[in-house]
Amino acid sequence: MLTLLCMSGFAQTQKIAGTVIDADNGEPIIGASVLEVGSSNGVVTDLDGNFSLKVANKATIKLSYVGYETVELAAKANMGIIQLKAIAQVLEDVTIMGQMAKQSKTPVAVSQVNALDIEERLGGGEFPEVLKNTPGVHANGNGGGWGDSEIWMRGFDNTNVATMINGVPMNDMEGGTVYWSNWQGLSDVTSVMQTQRGMGASKVSAPSVGGTINIITKGIDAKRGGVVSYSIGNDGANKLLFSVSTGLMSNGWAITVLGAKSWGNGYIQGTGYNGYSYFANISKRINDRHQLSLTGFGAPQSHWQRPSGNSGALTLAEWNNVKKYMTDGMDYRRYNPAYGYANNGKQKGANFNKYHKPQISLNHVWQIDYKSSLSTSLYTSIGRGFGYTAEASPYSQYAYSDLTRGAYNGVLTTVFRREDGSFDYGKVEDINAASTTGSELIIAENRNYHNWYGLVSTYQNKFFDVLDMTAGLDVRYYQGIHQAVISDLMSGEYFIDATRVNSVTAENNYHRNDPAWAYQKMTVGDVVYRDYTGHVMQEGAFATLEYSKDKLSAFINGSFSYTSYWRVDRFYYDENHQRSETVNFAGGTIKGGVNYNFNAFNNLFINAGYISRAPKFNGAFMSSNVSHAVNKDAANEKIASAEIGYGFHNQYVNFVANAYYTRWMDKTMSRSTTLDNQSTGYINMTGVNAQHMG
Repeated sequence: MLTLLCMSGFAQTQKIAGTVIDADNGEPIIGASVLEVGSSNGVVTDLDGNFSLKVANKATIKLSYVGYETVELAAKANMGIIQLKAIAQVLEDVTIMGQMAKQSKTPVAVSQVNALDIEERLGGGEFPEVLKNTPGVHANGNGGGWGDSEIWMRGFDNTNVATMINGVPMNDMEGGTVYWSNWQGLSDVTSVMQTQRGMGASKVSAPSVGGTINIITKGIDAKRGGVVSYSIGNDGANKLLFSVSTGLMSNGWAITVLGAKSWGNGYIQGTGYNGYSYFANISKRINDRHQLSLTGFGAPQSHWQRPSGNSGALTLAEWNNVKKYMTDGMDYRRYNPAYGYANNGKQKGANFNKYHKPQISLNHVWQIDYKSSLSTSLYTSIGRGFGYTAEASPYSQYAYSDLTRGAYNGVLTTVFRREDGSFDYGKVEDINAASTTGSELIIAENRNYHNWYGLVSTYQNKFFDVLDMTAGLDVRYYQGIHQAVISDLMSGEYFIDATRVNSVTAENNYHRNDPAWAYQKMTVGDVVYRDYTGHVMQEGAFATLEYSKDKLSAFINGSFSYTSYWRVDRFYYDENHQRSETVNFAGGTIKGGVNYNFNAFNNLFINAGYISRAPKFNGAFMSSNVSHAVNKDAANEKIASAEIGYGFHNQYVNFVANAYYTRWMDKTMSRSTTLDNQSTGYINMTGVNAQHMG
């Protein structure tokens, strides 16, 4: 009887599918509600306007979207293309979806991957690696540690590539960096990831030079349902995940929650990792004019690393030398020169990272009338974490800060090298234990905390059916708290900080000629090397005018920003002298482009722009460790760029060829150096230019 009942229930349902488009321009409508009348069963359309839904036989389907006439149709397997006619001109969420460029319309080089592409391409890889096949983008593992991936776009590193998640900027406000280990869970909740190479067409005041990465996470468009999965891969890789979503319910609410844990040994020797990720979105379509969305996500993680750069990277000749250590048959390219153990048998090293950078944003969309809307996002990010650093005392007999990373200037260090190739941290502990002047080497937590608050508000209006005007405000405030705190004396009794000893005679040191400060015996929990907070305040405004009629589309965009930097140094100064002067920079951008569609398959585009932007935080000060050494010669960096491209698109081929030229002028480059009298000096190099073309 049970089997017959189940078969009978199955026979009473059918699966339907279709595409919802704008009746006026044929564009897909994203997030349109598709609801089975008389039930709470429904979905929303995806980024291509498509939907699929299992409904009862002879059901009636209601299709609706803000600003469009509601349509009711009889359900059938192939619903085909359904046109919705605008009661009012519907506008996209200008803070989030308004950042997305449209191929064959926006005159910039664009590539896009959706959720299915990410699932198929990524496998067990890291999130940035999904862009490996994107033209003009280089993604690599940067040493091979879990979460250490980096992205380069048109020859620019990630400090010059604007990264946004749901319209909110992600680049660190001091140095512009993006640490992808903080966003490992994004691969599981991304609806679409788009790259705009070059200056792009995104509508924010922060300029992009190499390009822009826009990531849109699941929200009101998430399909109803859930999943629990466990995956396993090479090198002990494990991942446990759950995800559940209500989809858009008949009461206008939509909730999506995800959690995951990842752990493994790492492909590179001694790069084990342990990470979690979480995501939650609560959205409410209040009525035809208002929508609220609250999103929170983060990815607390810890992982060992293989060092790179001067202190860790090996030359090709040295890589051949390390083959002798791979007696177990392991590929020598997996060798980690900093991998080793302490006397207690536990893994030790100064190449470890632990961080958690949760972000919370609240977005409100207001459809003011038939042609205008206002979208506002409030967001905050509270980052906490550290990476290990090795610090040497002034009594050190070796250059420990180099030795503990296993290599220096491409050559493997051998002083503390065991026969199996691992680093002998136990020998360092023995030296410290026998020392009469305290630890010669210690491990410190190089803490980089931040508190970040921001607002992006965007107004959009339409004129004469061919002109779209967008204008908005972009305001941000950032505190970067930087300390080095002793976490391991490595079997020594105390530690003398070489940074204090070497700086007591400096003019900008409040404690100069103070032996009690310079030669203080320090222990676990004490601050060494640095202790300061960097403050960044940025106010900006932007405006874009877009024209689109028949085969021609064009845009012009301008922005203005005012950036203020100051530092509060607790290491070198007392409370009355800690704050540096405030350094201010005004900048702006102007960019535009034209696209012409010869027909449905062929288009030609050109774009050009000019950027004047504030130097990065460390460029405004002569040294990252001396707060009052303001770089008096710091000037705005200037970037000029031009591009031309051709595209051919049909259902089988998506081909784009483009040529670009970018000139980067007055790059900010300040460095510290040791002068002839062995004191520390600071130099500022001006007039440094670079060009990128391809």
